[in-house]
Amino acid sequence: MNWSPFVVVPTGEHAEAPRSIQSVDGICDRLRAAGFAEIQARDAFLWAADTLPDASEELRAEWRGLAHEENKHLGWLLTRLEELGRSVADRKVSDQLWHSLTACTSAEGFSRFMATAEDRGRKAGLRFSEQLAKIDPISARIFGQIAQEEIEHIRLAERHFGFVAMHSAENA
Repeated sequence: MNWSPFVVVPTGEHAEAPRSIQSVDGICDRLRAAGFAEIQARDAFLWAADTLPDASEELRAEWRGLAHEENKHLGWLLTRLEELGRSVADRKVSDQLWHSLTACTSAEGFSRFMATAEDRGRKAGLRFSEQLAKIDPISARIFGQIAQEEIEHIRLAERHFGFVAMHSAENA
């Protein structure tokens, strides 16, 4: 995959840990990482819709719709990163999520893996939103809005396969 303009660490390596969320660089590290997760999710939804033979046409259509949503989130994150004067290329990211998602061989397996990944991202987004509320309310709102919208993405696995990724009612 060509992930340009993102710069990806070699397969099997981890990206650098994010810097302090109290700094602009640390905020941008989170915007960048979240943006890269969104692009991987977008492309994985499209990959699954085109590749997994056991997916129903309804599920394929929903995945394509979610790819559009992920792209919208990506736009918000990259716009904010640019507003803060930073680039996606400033630090390397990991494409491990992509490799994990595209290793799935069934619609159910993909949906379960994606729902779990989306729930981890939702929880991180809520945490970032809370942490940034006073120091960067614009980024806080973006992370909070994305976390809210991820709930419907996660519920897709429940509707189609009965899989519940969100175990905490107060977070949903």
